[in-house]
Amino acid sequence: MENHKTLKQVLLLVALSYFCFMFGNSLVSLTIPDEVFYAQTAKEMLKNGSWMTPYIFGQPQFEKPVFLYWLLKSSFMVSGVNSFSARFFPAFFGMIGVIAVYFLGRIGFKDQKKAFISAIVLMTGGLYVGLARTVFTDLFHTYPIVPFIFLLGILFQEQEGGGDIVIFCFCRVGYPG
Repeated sequence: MENHKTLKQVLLLVALSYFCFMFGNSLVSLTIPDEVFYAQTAKEMLKNGSWMTPYIFGQPQFEKPVFLYWLLKSSFMVSGVNSFSARFFPAFFGMIGVIAVYFLGRIGFKDQKKAFISAIVLMTGGLYVGLARTVFTDLFHTYPIVPFIFLLGILFQEQEGGGDIVIFCFCRVGYPG
């Protein structure tokens, strides 16, 4: 019965996340300079057939890690070059973050209701909604960290204490900067 309730809550969180992060993303064109910059770079990579060298205005540029451009280029290849395609992956990673907070809350609080409320709080936070609805690098950079934190929660649930080195290693891998 608990698994059925968990599935219902996760599906509800996915549906609400879709509404908060993806719904209407095609209604407003890319207007923030960073959004335009990242989308234009991916568009030029698509035009040039390049996967390794990002271009902006015909010139190579290496300001950001190429992973962002790979995702944008892939989205453009599937759905065409438009604002919804450009904003798809930030919204998708926003959803992943909400689901991760739910499961981390289940581990940390040992309470489904508190975990669900935690996920809802994250999902409706103004800054988080803004980041999930725009083409910024922030949610792309949190993606490697979220699984590590989740695995760390599982590790500490199974073992008692003594994980400072493990925490450092997980965080270091997730944020190589």
